[in-house]
Amino acid sequence: MNQVQSRILPVFNRYQNIDQTPLFSLALTAAFLVVGGIGASYHEMWRDEIQAWLLARDSTGPIDLLSHMKYEGHPPLWHLLLMPLTWITHAPEGMQAVHLLIAATTVFLFARYSPFTPLQKILFSFGYFVLYEYGIVCRNYGIGLLLICIFCILFRNRYQRIIPISISLFLTSHTSVHALIIVICIAIGLGFEYIFNRKQLVNSGDTIERQIWVGFGIMGVGILTAVLQLNPPPDTGFAVGWKTNFDLNHLKNVIKITTRAYFPIPATQMHFWGSRWIEQVPAIQNWNLQISVAIFIWAIVSLLRKPTALLIYISATLGLLAFFYTKYFGGIRHHGFLFIAFLMAVWISCDCDQIVFFEPLNSLCRWWEKSLPPILTLILMVHTFGGIRAVRLDQEHVFSHGRQTAQYIIGRSMNFMPIIGDMDYAVSTVVGYLEYPKQIYYMRGNRPGSFVRWDNKRVNGVSDEQVIQKAKDLQKDQVLIILNRGLPEPLIKQNGIEKITHFTGSTISDEGFHLYLLETSP
Repeated sequence: MNQVQSRILPVFNRYQNIDQTPLFSLALTAAFLVVGGIGASYHEMWRDEIQAWLLARDSTGPIDLLSHMKYEGHPPLWHLLLMPLTWITHAPEGMQAVHLLIAATTVFLFARYSPFTPLQKILFSFGYFVLYEYGIVCRNYGIGLLLICIFCILFRNRYQRIIPISISLFLTSHTSVHALIIVICIAIGLGFEYIFNRKQLVNSGDTIERQIWVGFGIMGVGILTAVLQLNPPPDTGFAVGWKTNFDLNHLKNVIKITTRAYFPIPATQMHFWGSRWIEQVPAIQNWNLQISVAIFIWAIVSLLRKPTALLIYISATLGLLAFFYTKYFGGIRHHGFLFIAFLMAVWISCDCDQIVFFEPLNSLCRWWEKSLPPILTLILMVHTFGGIRAVRLDQEHVFSHGRQTAQYIIGRSMNFMPIIGDMDYAVSTVVGYLEYPKQIYYMRGNRPGSFVRWDNKRVNGVSDEQVIQKAKDLQKDQVLIILNRGLPEPLIKQNGIEKITHFTGSTISDEGFHLYLLETSP
C-alpha cells in the first residue's frame, strides 16, 4: 500500500500544481481561442452587438459618442475602445476578433492567478458566460469581466496597490450598469474594511494612508461619472421609469433569476438564446424559488468568516436583484453578473482577514467551507455543459439573418439604392454589415440613421401603408424596402411592389428579413 501511495502522491501533487506553470495558462488560453474562434466564425451578430459598432463607427468623435450613449443605458468604455478600430476597418468582424482576445485575456489571467483548482479553471474557461455570453457574443460585458478579474488579482496587496485597484474599478464602472453596481459594492466593502483596520494602516505610514484616500477618490469619481453618463435625457424612450410598488409575483420571479445565473443551460431549440432548460425540469420548476434562496444562504455561510468578501457578495447580489426588480428585468447576459459576484467573492475571500467565532460555530463554518470546492466544481461543470451546448446550437442555427441579408444586397449592388427600413432596431443589424451606405431611412423616428436612437420619437407604431407611402415620397426610380415582417399580398399587388426575397427562421426571431423593390419609373 505504501508503495502505491508513494507512486500516486507525486503524480497527484504535480496535478495540483500544474496550473502554477505558465505553460498551463498558455495552453488553456490557446484551447479557448480555438474553440471560441470556431464559435465566433459561425456566429451572426445581432442588433445589440452591431449597435455598439455603429455607435463607434458613425459618431464624429468621443464627445459625440458620449451624447449618443445617453440613450443606451450603459457607460461608454466598450464603445470608446471600438472607435479606433472603426478607423481601421468598417467590417464589424474586427469587433469579434477584439472581443475574443479580451475574453482570452480573462481566461489567461484567471488560469494564471486565481486560487481555484486546475479543473475549476478549465471548467470556468469553457463555461457558458466566459465562452459564449461574454466571449462569442460581442457586448460590453466581456471587458467588465476582464477588469473584475484584474481587481481580484490586485486584491491580495490591496493597500499597497490601492491606486491600480482604484483605476481598474474606475474603468469597470464604465463598462455596464451591472458592473457599476458591483463596483459600488466593492467600494463599500473596502471602505468598511479600511475603517476597521485604520489603526494598523496608520502605523504603516502616512504615505499608504494618503494613497488609500486617493484610491477611494478615484473610485468615487469613476462611480459618479458613470452614474452621470447613465442618467437618461428627458426624451428617452427605452426602459422609462422605475417599478417601486410591491409586487409579490414579480419579486419571486426576480429571486428565481439566481437559479438561472448559477445553472445557465440553454434549451435544445432554434430559439435557444435566453431559454432556460433548467426550469423545464419539473423538480426545479416546482422548487425554483427555494433553490435560489438556498444558493444565497449557502454562499453566505461559506463566506461567513471572511467579512469583507461576505459584505461585497451580499450587497452585490441584493443590489443586482434590486435593479432587476425596479428597472429592467434583463436577460441571461445581465443575470450572469450574479454568478460573477459570487465567484469574485470566493476568489478574494482567500486574501481576506478571517474572524474567529466561538468554537462550535467555528467548527461548523470550517465544515461548511469544505463543501465549497466540490459544489463549485459541480456548478462549473454545469456552466461548461451550457457553454458547449450554446456554441453547438449557435453553429446549427442562424442566430440573425442580418449578415446574410446584407451579403445578398451587396452581391446585387442594391446597397446603392435608396433604402427604407422597419423595424429600425432589427434592420440596424443589416446596416452594420452593409458598410455602405452608412445610413438608411428608418420609419421609426422618421429619419435617416444607422444606429438606433432610443428616444420617444420612435415609440409610435408604423403601418405597412406608411412604409410604402414614404418610399413613394422619395421620388426615386427604385427604392429598396427592408422589413422584418412580410407585406400582405394585396398590398404588394396594389402598389406594384416586387417581392425580391426573404430570409427567415433565426434564433433572434424578429431578425428575419423581407426585401421588396418599389419602382416608380415608367
